[in-house]
Amino acid sequence: MAAARAMLDEEHVDCPRQANDMNSYVLGSIKNHNVVIACLPTDQYGTNNAASVLSNMRRTFLNIEIGLMVGIGGAVPLKADIRLGDIVVGVRVMQYDMGKTQTRKMRVSTDPVIHYGGIGSANTVMKDSNIRNEISRELDVLCFEMEAAGLMDIMPCLPIRGICDYSDSHKAKEWQRYAAATAAAYAYEFLELWRGDSLASYAGYQQPPPEHFMVSQRHEEILKSLNFEEIDVRKSIIKAAHSKTCRWFLKHTDYLSWIDPQQVSQHHGFLWIRGKPGAGKSTIMKFIYSESKKKDRKTQSLTASFFFNARGGLLEKTVSGMYRSLLLQLFHGFPDLECVLDDPDLLPRNQNGCPPLNVLKDLLRAAVAKLGQRSFKCFIDALDECDEQQVMDLVEYFEDLAEQCTEENVNFHVCFSSRHYPYIDIKFGIRIILEEQIGHTSDLESFIKTHLRIKDRSLLAELQEKMLEKAAGVFLWVVLVVDMLNQENCRGRLGVMRRLEEVPSGLSDLFKDLLQRDTTNMEELQLSLLWILLSNRPLKPEEYYHAIWSGLYMKRLADPDIPAVDMEDSEDCFARCVISSSKGLAEITKVKQPRVQFIHESVRDFLVKDKGLNELWPELGPDWESVGHDRLKLCCYCYFGIVVAEHRIIGLREPNYKLPQGTEKCPFLEYASQFVLYHSELAANTADQQLFLENFPTSRWKPVVNAFERFKVRKYSRIAELLYILADRGCSSLIRTRLKTDSVVDTHSTMDRYAYPLIAAMAKGEKDSVAALLGFAPQDQDGITITKSLLPNIDAGGSGRSPLAWACEQGYLEIAKLLAARGANPDGEFWKPLILASKNGHTAIARWLIDHGADVHAECLKETAISLASMNGHTETVELLLNSGADPDALGAKGDPILYMAVTKSHGGVVKLLLERGAYVESKDSTGMSLLSLAATKRGSDTIMEVLLRHRADVNSRDNNGGTPLFYAVRWASVDGIKLLIRSGADVEARNKDNETCLQMAMLRGNEVYEVVRILLEHGARIDAPTAGGETCLHCSR
Repeated sequence: MAAARAMLDEEHVDCPRQANDMNSYVLGSIKNHNVVIACLPTDQYGTNNAASVLSNMRRTFLNIEIGLMVGIGGAVPLKADIRLGDIVVGVRVMQYDMGKTQTRKMRVSTDPVIHYGGIGSANTVMKDSNIRNEISRELDVLCFEMEAAGLMDIMPCLPIRGICDYSDSHKAKEWQRYAAATAAAYAYEFLELWRGDSLASYAGYQQPPPEHFMVSQRHEEILKSLNFEEIDVRKSIIKAAHSKTCRWFLKHTDYLSWIDPQQVSQHHGFLWIRGKPGAGKSTIMKFIYSESKKKDRKTQSLTASFFFNARGGLLEKTVSGMYRSLLLQLFHGFPDLECVLDDPDLLPRNQNGCPPLNVLKDLLRAAVAKLGQRSFKCFIDALDECDEQQVMDLVEYFEDLAEQCTEENVNFHVCFSSRHYPYIDIKFGIRIILEEQIGHTSDLESFIKTHLRIKDRSLLAELQEKMLEKAAGVFLWVVLVVDMLNQENCRGRLGVMRRLEEVPSGLSDLFKDLLQRDTTNMEELQLSLLWILLSNRPLKPEEYYHAIWSGLYMKRLADPDIPAVDMEDSEDCFARCVISSSKGLAEITKVKQPRVQFIHESVRDFLVKDKGLNELWPELGPDWESVGHDRLKLCCYCYFGIVVAEHRIIGLREPNYKLPQGTEKCPFLEYASQFVLYHSELAANTADQQLFLENFPTSRWKPVVNAFERFKVRKYSRIAELLYILADRGCSSLIRTRLKTDSVVDTHSTMDRYAYPLIAAMAKGEKDSVAALLGFAPQDQDGITITKSLLPNIDAGGSGRSPLAWACEQGYLEIAKLLAARGANPDGEFWKPLILASKNGHTAIARWLIDHGADVHAECLKETAISLASMNGHTETVELLLNSGADPDALGAKGDPILYMAVTKSHGGVVKLLLERGAYVESKDSTGMSLLSLAATKRGSDTIMEVLLRHRADVNSRDNNGGTPLFYAVRWASVDGIKLLIRSGADVEARNKDNETCLQMAMLRGNEVYEVVRILLEHGARIDAPTAGGETCLHCSR
């Protein structure tokens, strides 16, 4: 930078820059050009780092027209008389003859010589003369350097390199300053001559798009698709480490080894923290993530994280969400890495929406590979809260990525945390078991001393010793027991030690003890636990408040009026309700959109895996989930009924119906209306839902659920029936229940999105619902196989088809029979099943439809079954239709005879069949062209022409322009076809209305022109016959 800075005619003051641009700039001017100078940070080099510097420069300085890459390089002495201090100017394309090796003569002048040629660029220093020579011969380069390749794709750059060595093992720094000065001097002279108006003339220059200096619209769309609402929820709800805890981890020898770049080859950048449930793994992870994040800006590093959340939405507990989160953080931290989004081998140009999982993985791998000398650390917490198979794939992926980065000296580190089970081993890495660490034990001691309110030191020490022993390293156990002992201490400290001895040591046993000691309000507790365990999504505090009220109201354990939610102390009221109803096992998350959840995932483990729920309420039985869903269904149904009656909501009258004023004070209404059928579906395993469905208020339910639906296409019409709604919502068990009293599955609702229940179920990919609608038993393997084959083809038929019409179009005979048995009309409605089956050549289905009364003469959009079968060449189907009374001279939608359409499509079998059944051989189109003339325009239609001639087609028929079959054949048909027409009596001297002859038309033929001309001449064609303009074939041949 010093050499370049010395060339400035004038220096300017610094200016503001874009966020995350950490470059250092020198601003100034040379002649009439404003100049910005930047260089790579100390001890950083290579194409990737250069690309990062230039990308940031382009974001801050939007109007840069050209870049000069000024620096030093190593020469290839074989290429030319290149000497130390000379200058090599890189060009994109340069041919250069290799000279013979010879002893160099002393130059007359000591001035640097300027060479123009190729420059080799890489991430590593060229120090081997043999490799240098080999690459030089292959790529035709004059020198080697380490930055230019990273710049050329970002903006137009002219590499200017001063020669400081010869790219071999004799590297030294003596010539570097002189070489840098000569390169800078050349840059000065270049700018002195450059006027800024000839940029487009440079070889290889491409005009940058208008958004080149900003993140492109495509990049923005992809980045937006990666984001999701709950991307940081889990991390944000993890409470910060208690004062004076966790800091030991930063000094732990294993952690220091993990961050030491000199030891990466030993552990490949892997650190895995394992611990018991509730030991404090997530707290440790959040702490070390935050500490690492503080150092990012100072060290050209980026720290990213993802905290799996089994209690959250789908993306919070799957690897897809993790990869999306890591990519988004990586692109935000290092915007230059977004260049991987432009690689069509990684991401198709027409990618819409979020890329699939395999593409996300490839993008992350490609982006990490371009880090250069920057650092990237990933902290991934709670692997045990993700699907086990997904975790195994994730670990294998990161092992491969870490190995690749280790080999390529990319500074990449990943830290996992999980429970001990499921146990997944890794080939390389550092493993830490949290509860075995001295520092962790010290944290527990510190917490007890700080939070246990006992002033008696001896008693405190005794309690502490026993608590540490019973806790076995589980921090959550200590937190809960400290609260219990503090309550006991408030009563006078008479039973503190006894209470501690009664407390069980395991978390599950502790939860059980907490719940069984207080047997009051058990009905409310059960409701609370069922809602948190079984709700379709986590409830908002105000939803939870009313959900609990609804369940208690049904048991006459709550006030008759819906409680208010807009009081001044509403937040406190909701919090008290959550704590009291769950007996302290649930909490409200402290995030932007609060939700009710368990205080820890181990609570769920206690209730479900350790069967705590059944121990507390044996009456729930082994199918407690189904029983629980039935209770939640009743809560939703009761709440919905109360609100609807109170606000007088009646049947749907208009699509944009809005709920009456006052319903906004009923926050549980949205959940209750949207998921009442969901809970009913899952309750159907143990509780009969027939009575519920018979009394379900469909007409009043639709306006409510529509009011909460954002997308108009998903709203239900006033004529949508319950069976259609059940199919649309994937309620297969309820469909089976409904069909016991309503067996018609072909109900038609033209105003709804999919019109038919079966089509709706297929469109949603609900194979169980499809099987239910078709009458297959739930465990019918044949039915499941058939159903699976239906789902991928739902879009093939387009909109408006009935299920029977769709099945006939696709060729599913057994499905068609099932639908007909359930009341479907074989003759269809608008889209006739027979027409659709014939169009696709499904002869067996067409025969079955005809046997069941389908009309072979029926039309749809002016097409008939035989017209579409003929057009598509389905000979067997055409024969069936003819045998069933179809007209061989029927017309298609455009008014052309079906025989004409068969000839147009070159369907010889159909042509032969129609002619044998009496089709009119001399039919013509609107231009007067005969079937034989039409066939003559089709190369390869010799057989069709032969069939037409056999059925007495006029070999010399004329169209409106006077053209004959031979007239067209000499230009388009095969030689054999031309001979066939001539043998059949075609007039070789026929003329059209423009007085053109067959011989003159043959002259326009591309291939085989000489053969065709010879045949015509042999059969009497006159070579000197003039056209209307007086020209002959001799004129055409010149």
